[in-house]
Formats: sequence, C-alpha cells, structure tokens
Amino acid sequence: MRSFIFISVSLAILFAPAFAVLEIPNAQPKVGAEQWKVVLDNTWAGMKVRNIKECESKPIYNGQSVKSGLICRPKSETPWDAVSEGIGYGMLLALYADDQETFDLIYKAGKGFSMNYCQNWRQPPSGGRGDGDGGSASDADEDIAAALIFAAKLREKGKWKDTGINYGTDATSAVNCVRGLLSNGLLKPGSNWCPGSFPGAWGCGAYNPGYFAPAWFRLFKAFDANNASTWDNAISKSYELIASNPGFSKGLIPDWTNASGQTLSSGPGYNAYLNGNAFFKDAIRMLWRVANDVIWFPNEHSENSTGRTYLKNAVNFITDKGGPKAANFYAMNGNLIPENDKWTDFNDNKNSETWRWRREHSHLTVGQWLTAAMAVGTDEQKKAWSSKMAEFYDWENKVDFFGNVIDPNPGGIEDTLHNEMYFDQFLAWFGVSLMSGTWVNVVALLDNPVANTAGILDLPWPSEPDPDPDPDPPLIVKRNHLPGIQISQSPGTLRMSSKNDVSWKIHDLQGKLLFSSKSRETSWNVGNFKGMAVVSANSERKLIAIR
Repeated sequence: MRSFIFISVSLAILFAPAFAVLEIPNAQPKVGAEQWKVVLDNTWAGMKVRNIKECESKPIYNGQSVKSGLICRPKSETPWDAVSEGIGYGMLLALYADDQETFDLIYKAGKGFSMNYCQNWRQPPSGGRGDGDGGSASDADEDIAAALIFAAKLREKGKWKDTGINYGTDATSAVNCVRGLLSNGLLKPGSNWCPGSFPGAWGCGAYNPGYFAPAWFRLFKAFDANNASTWDNAISKSYELIASNPGFSKGLIPDWTNASGQTLSSGPGYNAYLNGNAFFKDAIRMLWRVANDVIWFPNEHSENSTGRTYLKNAVNFITDKGGPKAANFYAMNGNLIPENDKWTDFNDNKNSETWRWRREHSHLTVGQWLTAAMAVGTDEQKKAWSSKMAEFYDWENKVDFFGNVIDPNPGGIEDTLHNEMYFDQFLAWFGVSLMSGTWVNVVALLDNPVANTAGILDLPWPSEPDPDPDPDPPLIVKRNHLPGIQISQSPGTLRMSSKNDVSWKIHDLQGKLLFSSKSRETSWNVGNFKGMAVVSANSERKLIAIR
C-alpha cells in the first residue's frame, strides 16, 4: 500500500545517505565541514535518482545496448538529452562521493554512447545524432581525464577495488586527447572546432575560458611527464588570457573570448547574450577552476600571481556589491545583467511554466562565487558565504537537492520548478565540496599524506540534539494544511479541498505537470508515481514526498 508522508516529517528518513563522501585527510580551508558533507551525500543521492534513474525510461535509450548511466538534462532546450559535460561532471561527483559503482556506470555509458574524451558532445533525446552533435567538448574531455587519474590512484592505493576497468590506461588516452586539443597553449573548445561546424568569423579563434582548468593541467603535467613543457605552456597561456580579459580587475570574464581574451560580439552557446559581454553560466566556472589551482598548488602562486590576483579581484568586487547577497551574473562593466530578462530558449523552451530570469541569485551563483572566498578570502568572509549557501538547502528535512521549493521573495521564481535541476546542482556541489574540504587533490594527498585540519568549525545550521534513547514512534502526518486548504491521503489517492474554487496543479521537481484542476474539491490518482511533488493552490505551494 502506497502512503503519502509530508515533507515536514519524512525526508530525513526518505533520503538518508547510503554512503559517505570521500574522506582524505587534508589541510585545505574548510567551513562547517561536518554538516556540509551530509548535504553532499544527500544531494548526490538525489542527482542519481533524478538525472540517471529517471532517464532510463526515456527514448534516448531506444535501440541502445547501454540502458543506464547517462546524466540527462530534464529541462534543457530539448528535455532529456545528455551531453558529455554530464559524463565528466558525473564521474567527478561519483569519485568525490566515493561511489565507485556509479562512477563505472557513468563512464561505461559515455563509452556506449561515444561521448567520452574526443568523441561526441551530445546525445539528443530521440536517440539519434545530428550534424551539430558530433565532436567533443573539451571541458568534458579534461574532466573525464582528471577523474580517471584520480580513480587510478584510488585503485592503486587499495581504496577502490578492481572492477575490470584499467583507469590508468584509459587516463593516458584521455590526457593524450586533451593535449591534442591545445592550440598555441590554449585549449580549443572541442575536437571538431577548427575547422568546425560553427559558421562565422569567430569560428577558429573562439575560446571558452570556463574550459581552462590550470589545476587539471598541473595534474596532467605530473601524469604525462614526457610532455611537461606542453602543460606548462597551457597553464601560462591560460592565465595570460584571463589577465588580458576586460573583466579581470573585477574578477569577471566573458563566456567566450578570442585568443587575446577580448569579447566576441556573437558566438556559440550563451555568448550571443549581451553581445558577448556577460559573465554568465559558462564564465562563472572560471572562479571554481582557478580556486582549485590556487588551493591545491599554493607553492605555484605567489601573492601577486595571476590566479591569486584574479580571485582577490573577484572577492573585492562582490564584497563592494554587498557580499554573498550579491552573488549573480554580471556584465563586463560591473552591472548586474538586465532585470526582467526572461530566458525562454532554454530550461524546456516548450514549457512556459519553467522559464526563468537570467538574473540568478541562487545555489549556482553562490556556489561558484564562494570558491573565490575559500581560496583568498578572510575567515569572516568564508563564514558569511557558508551562511548564505545554507539558505539554499533545507537542512531540517535533509532534502536531496539544492534550492528552494518556494522562493522566499513574494512572487519570485527562484525555485525548483524554474531551476534546471542539472547544471545548477552540479555547480552548487562543486562549491560545497570545495568548502567542506572534500574536493581535494587525490593524487598529491595519497602519495604524500598530511594531517587533517578541521578548518572553521562554525556550522551553517544549529547542531542537532542527541537523539532520544527511547523515542516515541514517529508521527506520520496524513493531513497537510495551507490557508483554507486541506490535503489528505488514502491509498493511491491524494485528495485536495478548499473553501472556494482554486487552480490546483501538481508538478514533479523537473517541472512536469502531473495533474491540474480548477475546483473546490478534487483528487489525484497517483498511479505509479513515487518521489517529490509540488502541490500548488493558486499562489500557495507545498512540497510533499510520495513513496
């Protein structure tokens, strides 16, 4: 018999973590690590359900021998497609979640769909592949390579078992792929880039700085020692471009640039927005990429190094704007991107209920800006960013996602319905894993162990009391109240009633409309649905867990 247990009492049980994040002693800066690691466990479990498990029944797998492992995008411009970026991100998260089984599953799916290093960047939701889907995306190539190097080290040190995949051999092939994508030291956007399938004067001279990963290049230098000078040049050229970009003094950078770091008035991806002058979803990853390098390789960064200076500029800029509450996307002139600019061509362009504003003060933007503070900020700044990030996670109910179910600002749409539930979750996870000391240089620390440091102990949420040694049986709530509204459950049915006619809607967390009715009383036959659902009655909304 299926039961409905409302979120106020159920999620701590429903989403109890099944595994713990990777624990390697380290001396990296940390804030509230004890609680943030619980958050990482819970949100990784949620991504596995939403982006892997729920995709298994989609057409993308039709006719394929591989039946699971893709990290699908439920609300992209073509919902339930998959991109190689997700393979790289998914492998990295599985690694830092110490989840070897899922790591292998994702990697094998990438192979099965020809979406690993130097292969193809996208698999459409229909299962076919068009001309624009071929060729790799180099950020995925380098992330997969780094994940394989770390996996090889975990296997070498006996922390991971032998599952039949030779991580080290595959890492060599992946690093060779990335090295082949360097052009005069700069990482090309992909394997088909020049000549590529994108028309326009910018074609061969366009670069995505958010793909530049100096920490990975140093990792590859040690792994691929015979080509050390090539990797040194990649590090040097990457920082030269970052320093020459028009947003450097503010810790900003455009989504795409030419080889000199200057903006492109048109281009691929998000770059056409604001004529290429936006620090938007591609570019914001630069903060995290550089913070990794500065934190992991402090001896390579003097006080005035380009990497450290870029991050200090970023911290000073965002502090002058108001600190953590100002985390957002900006134009190169330092202004917020325009207000009321709704993004209709992404986030499921056929579903107007999921369209969102391009401005975004969210777990995504906070998660990326906080990495700069973790690298070069003061202790007070680090604590402030941890506190701000805590506003985007429901600790009381131990939910399995970052973000607010209901925007705390009246009439706002910064909520799970309007979040992508893919890219935003990954970028938040990157920031929190760095803040908790989970995101570490696995090779360096396993080869040369250090004593662990606790970091800043301030917890983002009040510590919980010790459990009652003889607790009463848990209360299961079968009725939930919104103003003037009643929601009750019986096996297989959710009943809703109000004093007056209201517009009832029920969505899943991907934004899919599951039920609607305009009436005083109504009921929903849930069928085989399991998981989280948002019940809306006019402007009132409530999250429930159905299992």
